[in-house]
Amino acid sequence: MSFGISMNASEKEKIKAEFNDFIKGLNSITIIDYKTYSELYDFCMPLFDKMYEIGRKSIEKDRNS
Repeated sequence: MSFGISMNASEKEKIKAEFNDFIKGLNSITIIDYKTYSELYDFCMPLFDKMYEIGRKSIEKDRNS
């Protein structure tokens, strides 16, 4: 589990927090700079949301078939 995320958080939020912890760790040990961290965060978080919605719609479609 990611640091600082509630055990009651949604699975989507837990995944997003895990990714954030990873890239924040890369920034903290200077593998990536803050600008790169920010760009990765800004680019990837909406992708996680899109992936979640695609998966949710796919499950609903399968249930209705």
